[in-house]
Amino acid sequence: MPIDPRTIDIYHITDVNNLASIIAARGLHSDAAMIRANVPTTAIGYTHIKQRRLDTIRVTCCGNRFVGEFVPFYLCPRSPMLCVVNGGRSGRPQGCQKDIVHLVSTVASGIQLGRPWAVSDGNAGAAYASFGNTLAHFEALDWEIIESNSWGGERLHKKQSEFLVADFFPWTSFVKIGCYNQAALNKVQAILQGSQHQPRVRVEPNWYY
Repeated sequence: MPIDPRTIDIYHITDVNNLASIIAARGLHSDAAMIRANVPTTAIGYTHIKQRRLDTIRVTCCGNRFVGEFVPFYLCPRSPMLCVVNGGRSGRPQGCQKDIVHLVSTVASGIQLGRPWAVSDGNAGAAYASFGNTLAHFEALDWEIIESNSWGGERLHKKQSEFLVADFFPWTSFVKIGCYNQAALNKVQAILQGSQHQPRVRVEPNWYY
């Protein structure tokens, strides 16, 4: 069945403490760009996997550029990486998901930017991931697993399929911010007070563990 990119939401998770700097930078820059600019951020993922994305794994369908040169999005909320981070297994304190927000946009918005983009068939930080940049590659994904909360064992890789946009993703392309609880929502709304662009902000408990 043909995929309509307007109906596919994409989710970027970040520490709420990064939100003000994201707005000031007018959007999300790739990890590679942030390192070149020497911009400090509050990281939430595995350091060694981030490094592998920066200097080892390449997106073959986009000029063989490194994964770390792209802004990454999951195709679902409540990702396995959020579970890892919240469990204290990536260097952050256990229970830290209360400080993590989901920035939400759509595949269509990403494609319309006119930048190189790709979709991975699983975790883009894995050496065995494959990449494509056509809507047919979206149709080939295992959407049953991506949309399921059951992703143990062999399902884990497919659950972590990603949408990648080269270099930069503008703040104005985000339509929603999902938060853990009311306290997180209040913090986000306080940060948004100085922003001309105002995505919807909602408490989304089902997006968390």
